[in-house]
Amino acid sequence: MRVGVCGAAGRMGREVCKAVTAEAGFELVCAVDPAWDGKRLEEIVPGISVDLPITADVAGLVESGAEAMVDFSVAEAARENVIFALSHGIFCVVGTTGLSQEDLDDFASRAEGKGVACLVAPNFALGAVLMMDFARRAARFMQACEIIELHHPAKLDAPSGTARMTARLVAGEAKGEGEGRDNLEARGFSVHGVHVHSVRLPGLVAHQEVIFGDQGQTLTIRHDSYDRTSFMPGVMLALRRIREYRGLVLGLDKVMGLQA
Repeated sequence: MRVGVCGAAGRMGREVCKAVTAEAGFELVCAVDPAWDGKRLEEIVPGISVDLPITADVAGLVESGAEAMVDFSVAEAARENVIFALSHGIFCVVGTTGLSQEDLDDFASRAEGKGVACLVAPNFALGAVLMMDFARRAARFMQACEIIELHHPAKLDAPSGTARMTARLVAGEAKGEGEGRDNLEARGFSVHGVHVHSVRLPGLVAHQEVIFGDQGQTLTIRHDSYDRTSFMPGVMLALRRIREYRGLVLGLDKVMGLQA
């Protein structure tokens, strides 16, 4: 599979470039990042086996013959990148957070119209996906829940996409539906009635605790990513399976075959 990476010079983008070039059956053909336009990929990823020129123009995906695009940029850029890729029949794997429901609806329509798939996931660490699934199951039996998510200070969104998704899964299981409103409150940020607390500190990468409480007991489910390489098995799994799907795919759990 020929793969292009948008946000290639970012912390996650660099790891994706390395992972794609190291995987048999995959070829990195395009690296998109406006901040590094004209530079060589090897300048930011020393030792990488494929030294591509970095381009600011997402049209490079088409020019390079990319069959799939991975996007780890920012919401504003990702919105344009995904729309462009889908309109040209390119499969998309998106890890950028901050996208709106309107964005997702648009992606779904475009992907279906072109007969390709767009997978959008808040977290590609397999352990984090399992953590969310375990929390969803636990919510059926435990009375109350709060979430603490901890990330590096450069993370743009708070609460994280993973925390928001976890809260919605918990709320859906606890209440029998997923409706509700997100509100800023003194106890952090309330997502569908589940309190989420965000921590941004140096030394952190990506961590989350889901704490349940009930009569005389608590249950804590925690996941820790200590290095961004922890997300790469999930990204590569998504790329290996993306051709099996059509339309919008929300969450890596679908690809992992976790039970509903």
